[in-house]
Amino acid sequence: MINSNIELRKCIDYANRSDAEQGFEEWLVKSKSPIALIFVEGFEERSLGIAEKLVQSGMKVSGVVLGRYINKLELNKKYRARFEKLADTASHGNWQVVENRNDGLWVEEALGWLDGSNVLLDITGMSNRGLFGALDAAAAACRSGRNVYVSYSEPKVYWPKFEHWESIKQDLSGKTGTTISELVDKAPWLFGYEHRVELVSGHEGYDSPGNWRALIGFLPFKPARLAAILSQENYSEIVFVAGRPRLPENAWRLSALREMNSSLISDWNIVEMSTFSYRSAVKEITELLFVKPSLLEAYNVHMAVLGSKLQTIACWAVSSLVSSVTMVTSIPATYFPESFSDGIGVSWIFKLLSPNA
Repeated sequence: MINSNIELRKCIDYANRSDAEQGFEEWLVKSKSPIALIFVEGFEERSLGIAEKLVQSGMKVSGVVLGRYINKLELNKKYRARFEKLADTASHGNWQVVENRNDGLWVEEALGWLDGSNVLLDITGMSNRGLFGALDAAAAACRSGRNVYVSYSEPKVYWPKFEHWESIKQDLSGKTGTTISELVDKAPWLFGYEHRVELVSGHEGYDSPGNWRALIGFLPFKPARLAAILSQENYSEIVFVAGRPRLPENAWRLSALREMNSSLISDWNIVEMSTFSYRSAVKEITELLFVKPSLLEAYNVHMAVLGSKLQTIACWAVSSLVSSVTMVTSIPATYFPESFSDGIGVSWIFKLLSPNA
């Protein structure tokens, strides 16, 4: 209980001391110091957003590292020319490509190559599992005295779109013996049906002998992603997290999440958590672990990190502070890059605070 109280206080203290997200354009107006940029070549157009806004602002960029998924060259080639042009323009030719291996080593390499005390880490194109290693490396840079700012861009439109969801529900009305989860998993958006389950490297946690296992599972827009994780363990307790969208026009997505995952949810508890504000998410996850239902008192806790970028940052922070918690994810075998998101939307930024400072 003593250790639990210490970990509880550490999590709340981290959330209270951390900087909140602010609008990227607003930050650009106020920021005067040169900065180095690390960003990731992805298949979503929004992955270009931060670099484009940096170039448009005329802010001095001392150097740029472009993380490239070498094993996904074809998947990410659509916007490659734009990525390279932005890297070259922003840095006046002082840029290079580093192989992104979905771990923190490539970010360590990037940080070692870049000069200056101020670094902007754009996580828009990062996978959820890759985000953990990247933030581990960034936090280490913070502890060595560098200022690391984390940024990301929303898309203008998320998939599935409202009309896609309505179409799925109409299809269900004409079919018998088929669940809405099955129809969603077969739909050609986001990911295919097959997934590989992995523990998140560096955040594997540990299980105490004699304790049953509990899961905090973030509901995805492809139920098969969560089903793959549930198939690996016999969890004695589960709390599902349904993401509450930031924008009112996306409010329908909250009820859609519940409905499309209904075959997995059963009678387990469901909590709502904003997809925005990683600081609030840290506090809410901390409450699940230590206050109500206080999962860590009776269980070895696993977390299925399938939520939003900011929810995933909160999971990273909590797992860095509470080393016993196990982070698990599922990796799609197939992506539908043309049916993932549309356009570049609002961008956000915050200064990173190392959980182990």
